[in-house]
Amino acid sequence: MSTAPLSNNPQWAWTPFAPGPNDPWDQAKVAHLHRRAGFAPPWSVIERDRNDGPDASIARLLNGEALNPRGLTASEFEAQAEEIDRLGASGTLVQLQAAWLSRMILTPHTLRERMTLFWHDHFATSNAKVKNVALMARQNALLRCHALGDFKAMLTALSHDPALLIWLDATSNHKAHPNENYAREVMELFTLGRGRYTEPDVQEAARALTGGFVREGRFVEVAAQHDDDPKTILGQTGRFGGDDLTRILLEQPACAEFLSGKLFAHLVSDVDAPTPELLAPLAIAFRESGYDVRVPLEMILRSNLFFSPAARRRKIKGPVEFAVGTVRALEVMRPTVSAEALAESCRRMGQSLYAPPSVAGWDDGPAWINTATSLARTNVILGLTADSKRFDAKALAGRFPEVNVSEFYVELLVQDAFEDSVRRKVAGSAREVATLVLTSPEYQLA
Repeated sequence: MSTAPLSNNPQWAWTPFAPGPNDPWDQAKVAHLHRRAGFAPPWSVIERDRNDGPDASIARLLNGEALNPRGLTASEFEAQAEEIDRLGASGTLVQLQAAWLSRMILTPHTLRERMTLFWHDHFATSNAKVKNVALMARQNALLRCHALGDFKAMLTALSHDPALLIWLDATSNHKAHPNENYAREVMELFTLGRGRYTEPDVQEAARALTGGFVREGRFVEVAAQHDDDPKTILGQTGRFGGDDLTRILLEQPACAEFLSGKLFAHLVSDVDAPTPELLAPLAIAFRESGYDVRVPLEMILRSNLFFSPAARRRKIKGPVEFAVGTVRALEVMRPTVSAEALAESCRRMGQSLYAPPSVAGWDDGPAWINTATSLARTNVILGLTADSKRFDAKALAGRFPEVNVSEFYVELLVQDAFEDSVRRKVAGSAREVATLVLTSPEYQLA
């Protein structure tokens, strides 16, 4: 990981990055952008974006590519992916996981899938309790729909989402017996963070949510079971219902601060906590936009801070981003990997999609790496590089003869992460070089 200190100067940090002679736009910055805002890129994308510059490169991530890795247009891909999603939703959990992994590998819009994964962790819901893959698939589609859009619309939709309500025991919220689980988690984990609400706030919010039920996989409201008496939540008093609660939460300055902090940890660093002064411009812009998720995303991705050495390789790749990024970077597309086998590999590495370990989601950072998960990561790489039908290391490098084999796999996968002494030792056949780089400690970092 980088050991450079993270700047706490807000004016410099959030000024858009402008390449210069002493800080050029290069392959390392391109790869960093894709690792954080999507998945590890193939060589052709690294070269294209290096030539096109940061503005065009970031715009493509925000808006999606014209074609997917197999040459389908965005609309053609979406039609195909929706059919795969439908099959996954009618199958087993592994088939549902496989459908999403397949979508991540083949998508022309990597930032949208990356943010769908982020929101899946944020609104952590597990099929271990829901026990209904169709409901989990419906929630995943909801997250994707709003992943780069209106957070208020997403939170409102999720307050009626059957999978989340089952997960948080809010499926039968009677006026006489309000259930506090959703009310508590929507404040602590989804909007405000700990210490920014009181127990009476939770109790009153639970009353506002009464009358909501899940019946036959659908959310229904029963007026007779809603507590319509006045309630006081976070200093406001009225005959509030569920949508009022969403409004009240988003009106709190703490909400934009909390969400901006989560986005900062995801995109910049989960090692260094930002100071309130550093985070303030991001939170203010997010709140003033009406909670348009694209606003803080673009502000981060264009910033000096994002491209500074202090933010580079500051995070450990999660299992899904590790697996999907590797497949995309190595262009394992025709044929691609078995998505069901990849789902099992992700489980062994510590991340089973649709099955986060708790309402707080997965533990990131060093928690991803231990003896068992490190072995599982190595096995994923060995399985990929040993299968010459899917991955021909010599042929891939040979498509770019201007770079020798050793330099090609270093520049493709880790760029400037290797010390010169390590880089000089990278040698062997194309497959041996690729395997060496892919199993290096540096490759585990985003």
